[in-house]
Amino acid sequence: MKKLFTILAAGGLMTAATVQAQVDVYITGSTAFRANAYRSIQRLYGLNLTSQNPSGDASGKNQVTFQGTIPGTFGGQTVTVRASYSGSAAGIQSIAQNGNVSFLTSATAGDTNLVSHQADLAFSDVFQSTTAFPSPILVNTNVGVVVFAWVKSSQTPATVTNITIQQLQAFLPNGLLFADSFTGNPADSSTAVYLVGRDSGSGTRITAERDALFVGGELNWITNGTACDENNWMPNPLGGFSSGSGVAGLLNSGCAAALGYLGLSDAVTVNGGANIISYNGYRPFSGTIGSPNFDTVRNGLYSFWGYEHLYRRSSATANIVTFTSIFSNEINNDLATSTTAVQVGTMRVVRPSDGGPITPP
Repeated sequence: MKKLFTILAAGGLMTAATVQAQVDVYITGSTAFRANAYRSIQRLYGLNLTSQNPSGDASGKNQVTFQGTIPGTFGGQTVTVRASYSGSAAGIQSIAQNGNVSFLTSATAGDTNLVSHQADLAFSDVFQSTTAFPSPILVNTNVGVVVFAWVKSSQTPATVTNITIQQLQAFLPNGLLFADSFTGNPADSSTAVYLVGRDSGSGTRITAERDALFVGGELNWITNGTACDENNWMPNPLGGFSSGSGVAGLLNSGCAAALGYLGLSDAVTVNGGANIISYNGYRPFSGTIGSPNFDTVRNGLYSFWGYEHLYRRSSATANIVTFTSIFSNEINNDLATSTTAVQVGTMRVVRPSDGGPITPP
């Protein structure tokens, strides 16, 4: 009997060791920050990243699964990180309400099988209190400042170079203005400019509305799929795109004059970033796209930005708490050379809420 107990005890230890040999992390939330998250996750693994799905540069993908080891933190345990981005408010909802998100099951490149699982962490471009899911209160870490931009399509008149808060008061609810509303030139009065934006779960959309002091319903447009001209546009039946890549794709299509709001990581994919316009007279950066100077953001001159939050439950496991810590540190390192976001520690201004007043600390 004693021998049997010893065997059972040993078996229990082996089972426990097997359970401990795997660390799983599930991440969701903001699509605007996915490129920064992607680079930071890769750097956590370093040379110990054994597989990634999809392979190659997946920084613009909404679903990526990584696998390998992070010896300095988790020893020889296999660490699998699954990321599936669907929007800031949607991410907060997933964490707060324990909802399931679809992730790529395997880190084997090309495997398209999905697994439905609760997320552990959610990126958000907005405060939890801004969303429709303010409780239970989640644990927040501000990991960066994400910069947004207004971007025009190639069909938009070259004279459309700026958009103001006052113009947005009319543009956002109607989803359409004629170009002379932006240029003041009567010759542009026959050119319709459509609004291309995100769905209601998007932090980018929420930030655009809050910063424009806009309250109400936003009307976004999409082509009907049968032709590419201004006679074949219709209100987006989903309310907007679920990812910035959808907005960028439509702006790049050349289907008509249009304006959309994007995180810089997506904005630079529209005509190589050449179609970013000013907002209230300021651009999000000076210098070149490859080497931007974000002093207009740091000094409070350009207001279309928000804190990038990383949320988790207060009941998160020790592994998730530890991962959050090392992940946040790696994100800060990434932002030191980022061309799309800013380190919190370099900001010379603060704001207490999304779209709120910008003041010295």
